[in-house]
Amino acid sequence: MMNILDKLGAVLNDSTVKLGFLPDFPDDLSVLTEYRGSPPVHSFGGTDIVENVQLRCRGERSYEKISAFTDKLNRCSDTEISVIQETAILDIGRDDKQRQEYTVNFKIYRR
Repeated sequence: MMNILDKLGAVLNDSTVKLGFLPDFPDDLSVLTEYRGSPPVHSFGGTDIVENVQLRCRGERSYEKISAFTDKLNRCSDTEISVIQETAILDIGRDDKQRQEYTVNFKIYRR
């Protein structure tokens, strides 16, 4: 079983996506970070582990990039995971170097 950030990074397949951290350079960059998940979902068919991941994009074309990444991730499903977009794409303003940033959150059900 693959780490959830590695799994989603493989789905996006983009060299500008970092996993777990957002370095200061270069300006045009994206990051997937995991945050506290929800309790597991139990059913007679088994248990789904619920994980939450945030995608954050910054740079000149950050809105176009986060929109494209969101299209790839939302409703992505295979034998191991199902991904659902949990929030709208949010404009979180500019960082201390005046680079535009956007975020979106996803809920992932792992079988």
